[in-house]
Amino acid sequence: MLLMAGAFCLAGCRSGSDLRDQFQLSDYTLSFDERLRLELAAPIIVLGKVTDVEVVGTPTKSLGDPRINTQLTNIRISVEMAIKGGPLPNQLRFSLFTYSQQNDATLGVPQYNPAVGQRRIYFLKRWSDGYRSIGDVTNYNLHIESGTHEEGVCGGISPGCCIARLLLVPGQNFDADQFAKDIGPAAAASQVLCSRAEARALLEKLTTHRDKRIADAAIDIISMENWR
Repeated sequence: MLLMAGAFCLAGCRSGSDLRDQFQLSDYTLSFDERLRLELAAPIIVLGKVTDVEVVGTPTKSLGDPRINTQLTNIRISVEMAIKGGPLPNQLRFSLFTYSQQNDATLGVPQYNPAVGQRRIYFLKRWSDGYRSIGDVTNYNLHIESGTHEEGVCGGISPGCCIARLLLVPGQNFDADQFAKDIGPAAAASQVLCSRAEARALLEKLTTHRDKRIADAAIDIISMENWR
């Protein structure tokens, strides 16, 4: 685990004429667990906050599904933590293709709409002299509702277990109500990315949290049959 240092990265700023979207028909039916395993295999996993979103060029027909249009987008993040594949610069720019607003209908599955201020874990790979998301259009990222954490929160553990801690260990300056609402999905992700035992242990700690909303949510989750 490294806190980032380095120069601003201009990766992904090219016109995009040599970039094509990676969207596939299988993205429509990819299960929650399958997506998480693909994400965990990414060469670069980084936690950061979006500081700029730049639309590049015009929408194009997707190679994976010509019925939809995709839009090349550059995203700049302020890097908070390199979970895997560091060291990385303090400011990192990467490319992905989003679902174009020029489409006539909704995608039918959750899609990713980047916006300034989002704080997420992104799953990236190096491309040419820059970076790009390992997947496009749909949600190849995880939002974090637990606030900010101390540098050593992930010391000596695997990337998947680090993500589990970031999802289920409250830090500083977090929204307790939103964190409580997100405990169920966070726990489900944590048992895939790390282990069922670790996810349950993190849930059990939350059952004694001083905020009743958080404690009650953790108790409700851990009392479910699949967690017994």
